[in-house]
Amino acid sequence: MRGGIISVAAAGFLLLASSMPVHADVDMDEPGYSQQYYVTPLTTSPSSNDNPVYSDPVAQSGGSGSVEQSKTFNSCFKAAKHGDVQAQFNLGYMHYNGFGVPVDKARAAVWFKKAAVRGHLEAQKILGFMYVNGDGVAQDYSEAVVWFRMSAESGDSLSQYSIGSIYYNGLGMEPDKEAAAFWCRKAAEQGEPKAQFILGSMYVRGEGLARDYDQAVKWFSRSADQGNVEAMLSLGLLYYNGWGVPQDREEALKLSLLSAEGGNAQARLVLNSMLKHKKGQQAALGDSVALKK
Repeated sequence: MRGGIISVAAAGFLLLASSMPVHADVDMDEPGYSQQYYVTPLTTSPSSNDNPVYSDPVAQSGGSGSVEQSKTFNSCFKAAKHGDVQAQFNLGYMHYNGFGVPVDKARAAVWFKKAAVRGHLEAQKILGFMYVNGDGVAQDYSEAVVWFRMSAESGDSLSQYSIGSIYYNGLGMEPDKEAAAFWCRKAAEQGEPKAQFILGSMYVRGEGLARDYDQAVKWFSRSADQGNVEAMLSLGLLYYNGWGVPQDREEALKLSLLSAEGGNAQARLVLNSMLKHKKGQQAALGDSVALKK
């Protein structure tokens, strides 16, 4: 039977749970262990803490109560009607969050679009997420790509990564691994840790680009250095098998432990298998020494 630990496949992307399960297979001269799981869906909206900091028109104006919010809304509305792009974005923000007016996400989308078509990067990105999540608009992944691409081509790494996610998972379209690799690389080169992890996983699998363990080590390392627990585990598995790096089982244990301590449930299972295998090897070595005496 094979020895060693088989690589972790690419995990889910930013937008939604991946359609592809993540495998961690351990085959230790005994019945193999196989664990499958899906990454918890993560939705992102203009009010989500996972988004970059968006302009808060109430904070900017100093208003906090309902009267001040209404004044701010009226002021933004006048400016927006005269073509002020930031005011148009702010109106979208206020309709989305209910500042000075009742929550109306459909109306928010209207104002975000007015700002987005005039080049407002944050409005473009928000619209992308709204179309992905069907939030105030009908869910439409192709339309999401249209808006994400606008901000992605302006260099926004989250938008680049989001496009890569849609292409990789084939959300609303046929999967396109080469396009996914293209956009994830752009985001990864700007330091987006999840994109770095996915790019490393694609190099391990040979998806959308040639299999290259050296490149996988490079991108897993960059992601792990930023605290990505999935990348820590994947890098540990490369060390365990000696793929792209000299084989180092102790380094593999260390990285797997860090991943497990960071909350990665799969890492805890893989770590247990590693430790069990190590214990078995030590016991076998002890028996071998005893037999020689």
